[in-house]
Amino acid sequence: MLLAGIVAAPLGSAALFVPARRPTRAAAEGPGKSSAAGTWAAIRRFVFAVFGTAVLAAVAAGILKLIGSTEQNLVAGVAGLLFASLVMLPVTRRWSGRAHLCWSSSVFLFVVYLTYALDWTFASHLGPASTIGGVLLWVLEIFAALLSCAYLWEICDALGTEHWRRRITPSTPLDVPDAELPFVSLHVPAHNEPPDMVIETLRSLLRLDYPRYEVILIDDNTDDESLWRPVEEWCARHDVKFAHLADWPGYKSGALNYALRRLTSDQAEVIGVVDSDYQIDAGFLRRCAPAFADPWIGFVQAPQDYRGWESARYYRRLYYSYKYFFSVSQPSRNEHDGAIFAGTMGLIRRVALDELGGWDEWCITEDAELSLRLLRGGWHGLHVDQTWGRGIMPLTFEALKGQRYRWCFGGIQILRMHWRSMMPGRRSAANHLGAGQRWAYLAGALQWYGDLLGLLFLIFLLAGAVNLATGGGQLFRKLTVFLVAVVPVLVMLGLVRAIALLRRGTGASWRDALGAFFIWQSTSLVVARASVLALFARKAAFLRTPKTSEQTRWWEALRANWAESCLALFGFLGIIGALTRYDQFSGPLLAALLLFPTLGMAAAPVNSWAARRAALPPWLRERRRTEYQRDRRSFAAGVATGGAVAVLGVAIAAIALFFTGNHARTPDIVGPVQGPAAPSSPSSSPTSSPSGSPSSASPTSSSPSATPSSTSPTSTSPTTTTPSTTAPPSTSTP
Repeated sequence: MLLAGIVAAPLGSAALFVPARRPTRAAAEGPGKSSAAGTWAAIRRFVFAVFGTAVLAAVAAGILKLIGSTEQNLVAGVAGLLFASLVMLPVTRRWSGRAHLCWSSSVFLFVVYLTYALDWTFASHLGPASTIGGVLLWVLEIFAALLSCAYLWEICDALGTEHWRRRITPSTPLDVPDAELPFVSLHVPAHNEPPDMVIETLRSLLRLDYPRYEVILIDDNTDDESLWRPVEEWCARHDVKFAHLADWPGYKSGALNYALRRLTSDQAEVIGVVDSDYQIDAGFLRRCAPAFADPWIGFVQAPQDYRGWESARYYRRLYYSYKYFFSVSQPSRNEHDGAIFAGTMGLIRRVALDELGGWDEWCITEDAELSLRLLRGGWHGLHVDQTWGRGIMPLTFEALKGQRYRWCFGGIQILRMHWRSMMPGRRSAANHLGAGQRWAYLAGALQWYGDLLGLLFLIFLLAGAVNLATGGGQLFRKLTVFLVAVVPVLVMLGLVRAIALLRRGTGASWRDALGAFFIWQSTSLVVARASVLALFARKAAFLRTPKTSEQTRWWEALRANWAESCLALFGFLGIIGALTRYDQFSGPLLAALLLFPTLGMAAAPVNSWAARRAALPPWLRERRRTEYQRDRRSFAAGVATGGAVAVLGVAIAAIALFFTGNHARTPDIVGPVQGPAAPSSPSSSPTSSPSGSPSSASPTSSSPSATPSSTSPTSTSPTTTTPSTTAPPSTSTP
């Protein structure tokens, strides 16, 4: 079954990403024709899914036959694939046949691998301490598999859905007469922002093509009067409401509550939020506000887009890493009415906001938290595909880490406060969330732990590398040919899926898609830190995203990201140590598995240096310089804690090595594909290659005095099957 999954999962994934012409359907002329077209499409998807499953099963059967599988085992492998596909047909009924194959074959591989790995952990007989470590590793692998399935679901949903029921594309009609358009109050919060930038945003808002709206600027605790006074004077000349708040609590949500309760016109029916660095297109309100003609629409969210990224390779890759969420995740979530209200470029019904008591000031991602409460209260949300405004991305890598920290911390805050609402269950008067909505928010919150999981797997890998380099035996689990085969398959599947989907979803080149992927990985340490602290801390410093950095030398980038640099150094040393045992499976395999997370950590100082030296238009250079100054003040604590995490990881590895023996006996292995072999004599010496060798067609026997060189190599986990290394960042909130 494991080998059948190893064959089928890559083929199923490849089928999903191969370009294919989507079926075109003429507009239906009536309910009868619409129903007939829908029935035919469902039949076609079913037939393709069944036919594709038969092809995958036939290919798997051919491979098993070629390697000498017994008839009984061949039937078991094929039957397992067919059963997995049959079980998943009701779940994937709205997807194309290719998406069904990708999902069913990959889930099949996950389930069979986890079953096999648990059995082999106990069959390794490496002692109590190592067995406990192996079970812990297996538990982490279960969590990694669940998170990977959450990402895989998003991939299949985005690429496999043939008919979108709720998607608002540029061609979707949303026409409402001017007399019926709601009055909109646009709120613009600002904190320590350059006045010229804020004024340009306000100018773009005054140029909106919309009959009834107002603009309110709330300066939130800016301590430098020279920054907010020019904005106040400009607002007075152009009839824009302005308020400067000093020592006001609640951060951004506190400022928004002030504007809602004290400055907003009584006529306002819809509240809009626009960040102070955005340039808004004139048609924003005329396109998005008509959606509120449906009385149960609680919020509408347009994509957050960015400007000034075309001039440098780093910013181009950063741009694509941001674009993924609004091009792939949001449309998928929106289809199940689980879209996130992301704050800026969003509109919310005022009566719904008042009904919920306004913005919650305890959460530093108040926008995403509000959208969950809205959906739970029975309101609906809509995501609009078209871009209507462009802001400024963080211009230094340190500012990006601060932003990721805030998003993750806020996502875990939401999970802590509202986890009961996300659990499976029936709708009730207190909780109107459906199954798709609960899954969208629960998966989005849990995915933040993918980076922590990746860090833990890195620690396991480093422990195995040190143990191997010092002549030790198996640390947590012995390897067989099946574990040797499945780990690289899972690694490559996750990597290729993520990069291919990023390219398909954003239009990035392969090179930029790979660069965007490593930007995600380079922030994994700070995200792991936030995911832990958010479980215990009730409040967090609001690490605002500054909009402006100064160019520094390469060693400054190393110093600013010293924790990631240390882990990268440990990783490269682990690779060298693993390759000292190149004559065993464990050497090259362990080195290959360490390479990917090591490059992810090394990408942090590389990206920091690239951001500092990247060419920018003149209007952005000064903002980058001041952004760097603000980073040094606000992010120092984050770097220090990140270093503590690295030290803790090394300590865990040392403890694992201390309690693990240096020698272990290789148990006899029965080849599960070729069938049982005759038992070997206890006095016989090894005559075949070590356990797990591809050339082993019969079980390996070894004497009790076997040395480490004759034992099977140290096992490692499929570390990069974790979401933090094989899939996009969490979709909790952008």
